[in-house]
Amino acid sequence: MGARIVAMHATSEFVALTSVRIGSARFRVGSWQGRNDVAYLAPVTAASTLTPPVLASVRDRLLHQGFKSVITAAVGPPARHWLVDDGFSIRSELTALSLDLEASGGLEHPGGRTRRARRRDLDGVLRVDAGAFGPFWQLDAEGLHEARTATPSSRWRVIRSPEVTAYSITGRAGPTGYLQRLAVATRSQGLGLGTILVLDALNWLQRRGAQTALVNTPPDNERALALYQRCGFRVEPDRLAVLHRDLT
Repeated sequence: MGARIVAMHATSEFVALTSVRIGSARFRVGSWQGRNDVAYLAPVTAASTLTPPVLASVRDRLLHQGFKSVITAAVGPPARHWLVDDGFSIRSELTALSLDLEASGGLEHPGGRTRRARRRDLDGVLRVDAGAFGPFWQLDAEGLHEARTATPSSRWRVIRSPEVTAYSITGRAGPTGYLQRLAVATRSQGLGLGTILVLDALNWLQRRGAQTALVNTPPDNERALALYQRCGFRVEPDRLAVLHRDLT
């Protein structure tokens, strides 16, 4: 769930992630960036469910499906501990930020420059996404779909002029809101489009009763960090981590 700019193949097709349950643990599983040899693994349940037998079973399933390695979603310190003990290594870290929506009062309204994204916007969204992130962070259509469906309710907005120049995905699960993705085309950065999309997301979360908003971004993305802090986010002391493990 980061806020930079990325994308991969400008295709309107995706393969939905599947849900895998092992005992009390549940995961969302798919291919990473469309590759058939690298799996994407997103733990859904609490870190305490990531016991050695559960993780061994997950690895066996992925290997049986033909994957040779696995990359996880961004996880916090408790899940990272279990995964590292299982042989995973940290591939990259993310700075986590949070905002107390209840203490924020009435947020500035961003105006009417955003609109609901439609399926025909997908290729343009992926092109914008591809221009903002490095290859490791890029999303393909499957990754975009995962960002949109990772929470019970979500909001997908675009800014066009006339082509897609920026987009955001916001999710909500109970009292917690997530800025899942935010991207602005390189040529349009510095024009305030990121601020518009962040304020749109925070307004939407407030209207739906969310109490906290969370976002993360790579530590070297100074532009994104400055944007979030201007909008009231505070950096959390613990970073998130994306981990990797060979399966063979």
